[in-house]
Amino acid sequence: MHISTVFTWDIPKAFELQYQWQGRTNKPVRMGGPAFNDRGGEFEPGRYVVEGITITSRGCNNNCPFCFVPQREGRLRELKIKEGNVIYDNNFTQCNKAHQQKVFQMLSKQKAVKFSGGLEAGLITSEFVDDLRSLRIKEIWVAADGDYAMKNLQKASRYLSPYFNQNKLRCFVLIGFNDTKEQAEGRLRRVFELGFLPFAQLYKSGDKLRDDKLKAEWGSFARQWSRQAIYKNILKGGI
Repeated sequence: MHISTVFTWDIPKAFELQYQWQGRTNKPVRMGGPAFNDRGGEFEPGRYVVEGITITSRGCNNNCPFCFVPQREGRLRELKIKEGNVIYDNNFTQCNKAHQQKVFQMLSKQKAVKFSGGLEAGLITSEFVDDLRSLRIKEIWVAADGDYAMKNLQKASRYLSPYFNQNKLRCFVLIGFNDTKEQAEGRLRRVFELGFLPFAQLYKSGDKLRDDKLKAEWGSFARQWSRQAIYKNILKGGI
């Protein structure tokens, strides 16, 4: 029995699951996953994730202060490519061109293709978009982790928006990390103006007391800006 734990705040639940399963089986119950600083090896389809998800690389070459990926997985490394229509790489745009082309070739046989890991907006080029256009795209996710990211997001919008409507262009927007609600809302609104549907992600440090305080202060705001029906109403002046 394997228990894969993604978030550090779920570790107590993982230990409880381990305890419960150990009372119901004579086989080993093992725990692991990102929450336990597991570096991750080759991806096995269907293991710990739903069918259709695939991971073709791990790690990231950036060193963003709010992100645990470089600490856990190290610098970007490319994996064997396995079939799937949902790319969950941390930073697929950092992969070399040859690897990307092999992934695009695999995706050419897939339907409802999603790049759900969050592409790095500053690395999106017209050539990269040409490759995306050859696929049956359902969703393309990028990231805007701070006001500094908006210039790159604007550039990515110029490449993407002529070919993909807003329902296909999504953007993870980090909030609550060294910013105010006013700053965060301005960034969320700008993301929408640039042709992306924003999805607010409230920062979590792994420190329970700090995170509980942040959730109490930002929870309602984060909920509003992670649900399309609510924030579209806000943007129309309804709230």
